Amino acid sequence: MSELSLLQTADVPFAALTDFHLVTTGTGPLLVGTHPDGACTWDPLRDRWAEHRLDSPWPPGEEDGPAAPSALRALVVGGRIVVGGGSEDLRFAQWDLASGEVRAFADDDDFDVETVGSLELPGRSLFLVSPDAEAVALWDVGGDGTAERIAELNARCDRTAATGMLGHRPVLVTADEDGGPLQVWDLNDRVPLVGFDKDLETAEGEESLLAVGLAEVGGRPHVVAAGGGGSVVLGDVDSGEWGAPFAGCVPQDETDMLVDTGTANGVPIAVTCTYDPYPAEDFTSVLRAWDLEGGHARGGPVAAHEGGALGVQLTELEGRTVAVTVGRGDGFVRVWALDG
Repeated sequence: MSELSLLQTADVPFAALTDFHLVTTGTGPLLVGTHPDGACTWDPLRDRWAEHRLDSPWPPGEEDGPAAPSALRALVVGGRIVVGGGSEDLRFAQWDLASGEVRAFADDDDFDVETVGSLELPGRSLFLVSPDAEAVALWDVGGDGTAERIAELNARCDRTAATGMLGHRPVLVTADEDGGPLQVWDLNDRVPLVGFDKDLETAEGEESLLAVGLAEVGGRPHVVAAGGGGSVVLGDVDSGEWGAPFAGCVPQDETDMLVDTGTANGVPIAVTCTYDPYPAEDFTSVLRAWDLEGGHARGGPVAAHEGGALGVQLTELEGRTVAVTVGRGDGFVRVWALDG
């Protein structure tokens, strides 16, 4: 029996979402999404959608309609939700979600926003903005909810990257699409702390590690990596070495992967999602849960979305760890319980 079971399905009432992010508010988790006509939110506890207009950051007369970023992340700052986003036609901007007011806007040369990441720290929040998955611009969000560009990181960042804490250091974990090493970057000092081989040796041969996360396993932080051939593996941040692939890994045709990490009943876990940025109609994204402490799969794979998924994110819903996925082609948001 699978350790992932479908808990809830919701229809997206707007145009298909192009990106989404989960935040935790005083009333529970909230999905913040973006679509070709603007932004929206979904409250899973009440199964309630709301549409949000984001003001155009362009001077009056240049772009009169609402902004519609294709890449978006959200943060809770001072009790208010702020969103940062952009697209190939829209420089990075940051808005107050409730009012839609523009709070910050990038310079003229910051186009082609492919990915936006975020990281919440004690008393500080960051947006990580990557044009065309090249150098990463760091934006510091102040207590008034206004972001300011503070630095640039000579790293690549795309949907497969992850942010988190390594001890007291805020870090970015990223895999280089051009074949370079997988690296853990210190966001304060803007230097790589440790590198890992991008290729994993398995019984089936070499496998490219495509998606990464961070998790504390056995009282120590580890990199979690998912390979395009279906493997999941832990990396030791002290040695830069990979462990053995987890039990239950089933070889598959090479595909892109996404991963998120968390805990369920005190056990560190990961959930992987097969991903295709340009899925065929018959492509179905598949989810699988993993016990990071035991080093094995938690049950079998589960078909999640026909036409592919935008990704998977973990959150808590009424004290229970759940995985949330959004379909690219089927117009559904799904919530998956991590049983056991």
